[in-house]
Amino acid sequence: MVCFMKNFQLSAKWIILWSMSYLLLPEAVLSNEDTKTVLMLDQITLYSNYPVKRDIITTCFWVGEGRSRYSRTTNYKSAWDGSWTKNFGGTDCPADRFSFNDGKITLPVEFAPTLNPFYVALPFNDVKYPKTARKYVPWWNESKHRESRWSSQCKGRWVMIEFKGKVCFAQWEDVGPFRYDHVSYVFGNDRPRIHTRAGLDVSPAVRDYLGMDGLDKTNWRFVEDDEVPYGPWIEYGEQAIIYSVIKNQGAVQTNAKDL
Repeated sequence: MVCFMKNFQLSAKWIILWSMSYLLLPEAVLSNEDTKTVLMLDQITLYSNYPVKRDIITTCFWVGEGRSRYSRTTNYKSAWDGSWTKNFGGTDCPADRFSFNDGKITLPVEFAPTLNPFYVALPFNDVKYPKTARKYVPWWNESKHRESRWSSQCKGRWVMIEFKGKVCFAQWEDVGPFRYDHVSYVFGNDRPRIHTRAGLDVSPAVRDYLGMDGLDKTNWRFVEDDEVPYGPWIEYGEQAIIYSVIKNQGAVQTNAKDL
């Protein structure tokens, strides 16, 4: 798969801006050990009883991805966001990424995403199939559906992904791989069966945090919002806000340019 992006060199200005945004984070964030080490499965305690989908072939996809030899689908838009790439801030290119915390956290080098870079896709679209969703989606809310027929009740739901004992949390933001109607797998006991038999797409940030490479097999499950532990999937919002403020300050940009 080819990522179309401008040739870009990590300049001294870029490094300074990122460093300043990180140094300006609240002390509680900087001192939190959860952001410095990868979470392990034996550290996680959950109370919800969502089933675990085991040994699922997992592939990497990204916001702004073009067509590939495996799929004609593009990811400029998501199933639930017609301006996904714009809202994210650009293409979340999986190559040449800026990394910190010993490479456990990576981001695109050209911009600071304005949405959570820890995201996944699963092959069911509740907006397209509301009758099926009503039957299978455990958190389905009929009142919300009547109030907003075209709003997804799956978008933004948290999932936990486990790979070789390491654990990452991410939000469901798109539909795939390959299918958008496989409710019997996402919410039932069926297995992915077409093409590569992939059943989960993860973002570059998830891939790099877990140390994945290629067609790996992972275990995943849904979790409730209050079960999600502190980590880069939570912390990122603060970093992005602070970075955006710094980036837009002309004085800071001028000083950085002069160094």
